[in-house]
Amino acid sequence: MKRYLFIFLLFLFSISVLGQKVIIEVLQSKNPGLTGWQILDNHNQPVFSGTEYLMFDSVNFSLEANRFYYLKVSASDKIDPGTNFLSLILNDEPILYIKSDIGQGDHLYPFFTGIRTINAKITGGAGTVISDFPWQVYFISGNFRCGGSIIGNKWIVTAAHCTKDDSGATIPASEMSVVVGVNNPQNPLEGETYKVSQAIVNSGYNDQTLLNDIALLKLVDTINFANAKPIKLVDANDVAEGAIIPGVMSWVTGWGYIHVNLNVLPTSLQKVQLPIISLAQAETVWGTTIPATDLMAGFLNGNKDACNGDSGGPLVVPVLGEYKLAGIVSWGSQNCDTYGAYTRVSDFIDWIKTNTGLSIDFRPPIPRGDSIICQGTESSQYSVPVVTGATVYEWALYPASAGAITGNSKDASVIWNPAYTGSVNVILRVTVSDKVSNWSRLDANIAFNTRLLTQSADTALCTGLQATMFVNVEGYNLRYTWLKANQVIQSGTSNKLIFPTSSVGESGTYICQVTGSCGTVTSNPITLTIYPLTKITNVSPNTEAPFGNDLTLSVTSEGHDLTYQWQKDGDAISNSNISGLFLQNLNASDIGIYKVTVTGTCGVQTSDSIYLYVKRSNYTADPQVFVWPSITTTEFNVALNNDAFYNIQIFNSSGIKIREQLSCRYQTTVNISTLGAGVYLIEVYNKDFRKSVKVIKV
Repeated sequence: MKRYLFIFLLFLFSISVLGQKVIIEVLQSKNPGLTGWQILDNHNQPVFSGTEYLMFDSVNFSLEANRFYYLKVSASDKIDPGTNFLSLILNDEPILYIKSDIGQGDHLYPFFTGIRTINAKITGGAGTVISDFPWQVYFISGNFRCGGSIIGNKWIVTAAHCTKDDSGATIPASEMSVVVGVNNPQNPLEGETYKVSQAIVNSGYNDQTLLNDIALLKLVDTINFANAKPIKLVDANDVAEGAIIPGVMSWVTGWGYIHVNLNVLPTSLQKVQLPIISLAQAETVWGTTIPATDLMAGFLNGNKDACNGDSGGPLVVPVLGEYKLAGIVSWGSQNCDTYGAYTRVSDFIDWIKTNTGLSIDFRPPIPRGDSIICQGTESSQYSVPVVTGATVYEWALYPASAGAITGNSKDASVIWNPAYTGSVNVILRVTVSDKVSNWSRLDANIAFNTRLLTQSADTALCTGLQATMFVNVEGYNLRYTWLKANQVIQSGTSNKLIFPTSSVGESGTYICQVTGSCGTVTSNPITLTIYPLTKITNVSPNTEAPFGNDLTLSVTSEGHDLTYQWQKDGDAISNSNISGLFLQNLNASDIGIYKVTVTGTCGVQTSDSIYLYVKRSNYTADPQVFVWPSITTTEFNVALNNDAFYNIQIFNSSGIKIREQLSCRYQTTVNISTLGAGVYLIEVYNKDFRKSVKVIKV
């Protein structure tokens, strides 16, 4: 029989800690299928977006303590199988583990930002008193000792394996008893002992896997003893409202070993606080699929756990200010130092009702009234239909700090605390035939009035860059409508308008209208200016002009705030910040290679080369110039048709002079084997003439 099973002491939710912060860390894979994630509050309003941090291995941020949230994960069809997507860590303790088998689409994972109030543990010893946990019982089953919980005047719930002997046979009810109202079950003077008349084991119980590990004990006599009271059970409604989501802190109690290696039993009831964790997170330790009927809780390496002798005992969670039974200690580590399994009580409500006849999940209708209350609202009215047979209507607010509620019938009135904002529950329970129902609740929210906090400034940038405009607005259930010239550009839940690759046509003045449950605001105008890229569209071609003429070399360009710098033969021409370079009374000194550099707000461009040759139209004595070959690998030749002296200059395609040979005569061989491949301009000249020829080096 597996007697190494544990109980955890769960964290008591206290409204006094509201306002505290918890540290959240999200570990994320580089899985291409992970396209984004967000944190939503319990009203599905986004409070943190992790999508812009996907390039990082982890993201850290803070959230309000003791609040319900959702982790929203978006996955594409490019999922890399067999890997993890995300892990969520609360105050250094992992509580959620999300695998890559979630499938395409958006997925919501609820969690709770519970925090511990004390460092208490069963293993290692931290005493408590039975009056704080009056549902706890000490279960004697043949030669074994377990825990259990009072759920009715004659009914106890415990683990099924506590009713079996080592062979798997059911221990006779005559050998079973429970002790209630006791701090030290070893003290015969404490508590009250009740005999068991019947043990009912769930028919689906498996002694090997501990699946469906739950049993009911019917007592011979009705319990009537101090510090011995039934506990309500977590039902489907409580589960739907987040009672056992990861991060919720629970209490576990029992009289199991406080020192696992020494087999030391306590002399008083022990307790420990443990967070609920996801099954997937627990599977990272246990390496096997954990059944959905198990509830997992504990610390990864916390040495805080239930232990031998705690089996069958309670795991309780706070629900609207009272404890409810959520789990039954079932199985765990032999060293009592990591995640343990608890039978999920909510999955067995119908089975318990059928076998006990107890009215477990009775609750009145949900109150009707305002579910969104704008900050500054003085009062609200709530009501329910008449509940047949109800003698008492008990109204309350949770948390109580939200305001004051009065009502002793089907109607109630709330005076709101003007300083409170956030979630609030209007709750009601009734008494029928001396039986007190569960709480029914209306989830409400005291919302901030819609108010503009900040917005982006006017923006100017270059075409092709991402343009982002934003507004930060306080409020609830906000919807953002972006407009340009009274035309709707974007409408939805995003406070940002983004043009990933902006264009000139997106320039203009924008406003954002923000509508919330508590008002509408409009941003101030935001001017977006997109400048064109600096670009040369046309430049003068190579030109031959007569001596003495005037000539304009021109460039056509696009861009913003353009300036011009003309160059001749690689040297800047002063006072040339114009698109057209005017050359007057041309002569041989104007012959050369021209370029222009255009500089604008969004870039710099330099034109192609313009070769200008100035020719004496009436001069007949110009010699003939011969340059051959025009395509060469190593050298070319230059010669005149007379015996005059001449000079040779070589320019590259950028107009930079790279070589010069002076006082040449007759045929001259020029070696260009050391020059790179390309087009070169060869100028042959003397005081009377200038001639330009292109040579291609291959």
